[in-house]
Amino acid sequence: MSSHDTFMQTVNADRRWVAPAVLAAVLGLFLLNSPLSRPIAVMSSSQDGVVGATTGRTSLLVGTSWLDTSGMINLVSVATGLSCVTAVVLARRRPFTATALAAWPFVTIPLLGQFVWGWWLALLMITCLVVQDSWRRAAVPLVATLATAWWYVVSDVPAMLPIGPVTAGSADAREVVEAGVLYTVAVAVVVGAAAAIRLVRESWRRSDRAAAVEQHALEVESVATERARLARDLHDVVAHHVSLVAVRAESASYIHPDLDANARRVLAEIADDARSALSELRQVLGVLQRTEGAGRAPQPAACDVADLVDEARAAGQDVTLTGNCDDVPDAPGYVLYRAVQEALTNARRHAPGSPTTVELTHAAQVAGLRVTNPVDRADGVVVPGRGLTGMRERVEALGGTLTAGAEASAFVLVVTLPTDPDHGPTASLPQREEVA
Repeated sequence: MSSHDTFMQTVNADRRWVAPAVLAAVLGLFLLNSPLSRPIAVMSSSQDGVVGATTGRTSLLVGTSWLDTSGMINLVSVATGLSCVTAVVLARRRPFTATALAAWPFVTIPLLGQFVWGWWLALLMITCLVVQDSWRRAAVPLVATLATAWWYVVSDVPAMLPIGPVTAGSADAREVVEAGVLYTVAVAVVVGAAAAIRLVRESWRRSDRAAAVEQHALEVESVATERARLARDLHDVVAHHVSLVAVRAESASYIHPDLDANARRVLAEIADDARSALSELRQVLGVLQRTEGAGRAPQPAACDVADLVDEARAAGQDVTLTGNCDDVPDAPGYVLYRAVQEALTNARRHAPGSPTTVELTHAAQVAGLRVTNPVDRADGVVVPGRGLTGMRERVEALGGTLTAGAEASAFVLVVTLPTDPDHGPTASLPQREEVA
């Protein structure tokens, strides 16, 4: 994961707290301005001896002094208010805990003789917040919101709003049903609006993802175009010189008719080698260029190493081939072939005339290669060139290992590759790669 993706995830996680914090602040102001009428149980007599009726009020969060029992009432008011505010803050992180925190204040109704409409508002806010993340989890606060609304309309308990105590209506059954339906419709509209906001946000996210995919496709296309250009340049330069070698080798016998049979045979082999190199070069460039309509041919496999050895022997190199190459899958077989090809080239270049031993192994879901040839130095220091680096990249791409170094006055190259089709990186590779 890139640092940009990590940063965006952090930003999105921080944004999840914005809406809950704003709604919690609104709820807190609503509760601060919702007065709590004095319950009947704690009402005092007026100076003329007549029982008072709701003559004293206190704020839910910051109340004024009451009579001897006012401390408990104030404590309950503060606890319920803070619980509802905390519930809204936690709604998106802990929806079920938030629902419980907003629902328990209704248990205090027998003590207070009324409930604060802000408690119910907290449940509605929690429902709207949870629906932004999960339709299924939003069902719990939604049921709690509707249940408390219907309980309110069928009861005669007053609800406290900033404007004072309010009841749902008279005891007439028709008015009760109308009030319940009105609350249900209001909840449906508000929650539906919250759900619509979620759908719009998801649409924006999908659009952003589509734009990112399109951008990635454009980058891939740009890379492919650049690779095609490089392939054309390589073909123009390398293929020209290789074909020139083949032409000169073939025409040498005509330009110099006095050449003996041995020289003619060597020149003919050089021409054949040049044509083979040109053919392989065109195959590799075809893969790089991704041209359509070009000829297709299978890539070399592990058992094709025998042909490499025969060509090297025909060119005068002393090569001994041993081991087993049967049933090696195509992907590791191709890598083994290229590794032997590079190893023989390095042996001709750095140890001309020295005998080279090539040993292939295949057992226990592992294919191996060991190439040895004598060297003058035995300090074990190997300076990797482009060939050895490319060989290592091919091997490691399939989950294999490569070691190269001097051992007992001999340069030793060891390649180990997994061949199990159900495990490791080779499982995702095609069984037979074809080139254009």
